[in-house]
Amino acid sequence: MRFILPLIATFALSACVTTIAEERGTITFGLETYDTVTRTFQREDGSTYARTTIRLGAERVSCRANDPVDCRAAINQRQFSRSAF
Repeated sequence: MRFILPLIATFALSACVTTIAEERGTITFGLETYDTVTRTFQREDGSTYARTTIRLGAERVSCRANDPVDCRAAINQRQFSRSAF
């Protein structure tokens, strides 16, 4: 049951948003350069928003597109959580 509710929510949300653009790039943080994918989404009401996904090896983090501070914070958080274990 605990898997069914998130699955239903995912399908419900995916029906409300359409990907209208996708751009690949990189972000440099410290001495490392990471691959990024920025997607622009359009809601049913016509408004848009964008999210950037950063690939950290086998892991990925998401941040607000065009916000380097948010993206660096996402990288820091993932690196910190990995080193905590």
